[in-house]
Order: sequence, then structure tokens, then C-alpha cells
Amino acid sequence: MKKIIYSAALILSLSLAACSDAENYSPQEIIDQVMQETTEVSSFYGEYVMDIGDGQLSTIKQWEKEGKRRIEVSDESGAKVITVNDGKTLTSYDEQSKSAFVYHLTAEGTEPLMQPSPKEQAHMLLKMVENTHEISVGEEEKVAGRDTYHLIAKAKEENGLMGDLEVWVDKQTWMTLKSVSRSGDMVLTVEYTMFDVDQKIEDSLFALDLPADVTVETEEMISPEQVTVEEAKAALGEFLVMTEQNGITLESVTDMKVEERPEFVLNYLLDGEPAFALSVFVPTESYTEVGSKTGETIEVRGQQGEKIDMNAFRYVQWTENNHQYGIILENPDVTFEEIYEYIEQMEMVQ
Repeated sequence: MKKIIYSAALILSLSLAACSDAENYSPQEIIDQVMQETTEVSSFYGEYVMDIGDGQLSTIKQWEKEGKRRIEVSDESGAKVITVNDGKTLTSYDEQSKSAFVYHLTAEGTEPLMQPSPKEQAHMLLKMVENTHEISVGEEEKVAGRDTYHLIAKAKEENGLMGDLEVWVDKQTWMTLKSVSRSGDMVLTVEYTMFDVDQKIEDSLFALDLPADVTVETEEMISPEQVTVEEAKAALGEFLVMTEQNGITLESVTDMKVEERPEFVLNYLLDGEPAFALSVFVPTESYTEVGSKTGETIEVRGQQGEKIDMNAFRYVQWTENNHQYGIILENPDVTFEEIYEYIEQMEMVQ
């Protein structure tokens, strides 16, 4: 239960932001409105229910104010997890186990535990479904007593990264007040029962005083860091990189600051546009291949590898000379055939 509640507290629900008074939108017009630069809701109180389809319901209370956030997640047994982000620290307190995690945030290290803004979430969602789903408008309904637009996104193909999705968007604030996502046999429903943008939110809500008998673990957030190829080589030893030719150029190298092992991501451009990201690390004994047995077995540079093609997520991985390589295709115009050609031309880092 703790894992589910803790994840829910960090992930939260999807929010959209835009504004307009027009009544009759086509799906594309609604998308265009969401994508426009608009003023987002900076303060609100909400309550919603999360149903992950296994008979277990979580009830969430949510306070937002000027970038600060408090989330209280309870299950049907009454167990509660409280997560507070005051901009400097993120504290997650499990009342049942009397334990808490405190993460000290810095300007460079907040990304892993910070929820994207409603506008950023809107961009991410729409980018994920605009080419893989047919979007239509359903009947307008009231959710949490507020008028909403009903958007329906039907997956064009089966077995994609995202299945069918429905969202109910508040007409005034363009916050998503209800969403239903289906993937295979799994159905996730998130629905607000209360949403109030006028409620006064006290600053004291973002100060969490832990009881004296709580076990507290404190961690400093270590964020990914831009480094040089030479620094990556010093940590990994000799490894393969893409040949910079035919429009392929290396944009950046990122040290992912993985605790168990050195891991680096090399981001490549094709004719100046993001093309793909190459991840390299030396597997440890405890490492389990992500995506193992979920994709297609292929041969890569004479080694057994794996290809995953799930519409919005395209990935190739293999192990060579004790290094694990993974490539995420970011540009939809770059094909697997082209990636295979680039891979065959890879050279040892100089």
C-alpha cells in the first residue's frame, strides 16, 4: 500500500491550463487553446479519488499555492501519507509506519521530485497522443460541480504505450478534473469531487511538524550534471559513441548520477534537431534489464539485442564488451533502419 500511495503523492493528477469563453470547440481548437501561452492557476484546493481498478481506492486532498504543494493520500483503511513541498524541502510522512523521507532540494536538484506545471503537463500529454490517437469531443458534463469539456482520445493501434484516454477539462481554468485511461486490462480513473480556486490557503499548511517517534531518513538530491566525453570515459572506460557525420552531431553528455553505477546519456542532433539519446553504463550484478522480454529480439553489432516499438516509445538496447547500450529514438522521422546504420558505424570514444 505504501508504494502505491507514495507514488500517487508524487505523480498526482494531470492538469491542463488555458482560457477562452468560446463554447463550441473542435478537438483541434481545444488542443490549440491548451497549447497557447496563458495564465495558469497558481492557487487552489482540491479533493479527488484515484481508482487503479483493483478494488482499492485512494482519496487525495491537494493544496497548491505559488509553487508550494501539500498532498494527503488516504486509503480505505484510513492509512495516510502526507507529502509537503515547501520549495526547499520535500517531506513524505507515512503515518502508519511512523516513517518519513526528507529530501533537501536545490535549484539544481529539484527536477526528480518536482511535479511539472499544468502547462508543461498539457504539452507532454498532447505530444504523446497527437499522432497516435484519434481525438473527439464527447458530451459536456459537470465534474465537482463545474462545467467541463469532454475529450476522448482513441488509440489508433493496439499495444501502444498509451491506450484509450478520456479527460474532462474545466471550462474556466482548463484543469483536468477527471481522467480515465485504459491500457490492456488496466483502467485508471482520477476524479475530483471538489475543486476550489477561491479558498484561502494558509502558509502554515506547508510546514510539516513530524511527531517525535517518527523515523526520519534525510537525503540530498543529486541532480544529473552536464559533463564532457572525457569525463564519461574516465568513469566508464572505453565505450562506443556515434560517428558525427551525415548531419549527426553530439549536443551534450549528461552524468545521470546513478548511485549504483556510473551512467551517462549522450544526446544527439540530426541536422540541428533532437534525434536520439544514447545511454551507456556498466551493468552490476543487481541490474535487471528494463523491458526484458517485452520487445522483439534482434541482432545488434553481432550481439543479441532488443527492439521495443510502442508508438510514442521506440527503443533499442544491447550489451557489448561489458557495456550496456540503450538508444531512445526521439525524432519521429528517424527510422529504426537509420538507427541500425548509425549503430553499425559506432566507434570507440577518442
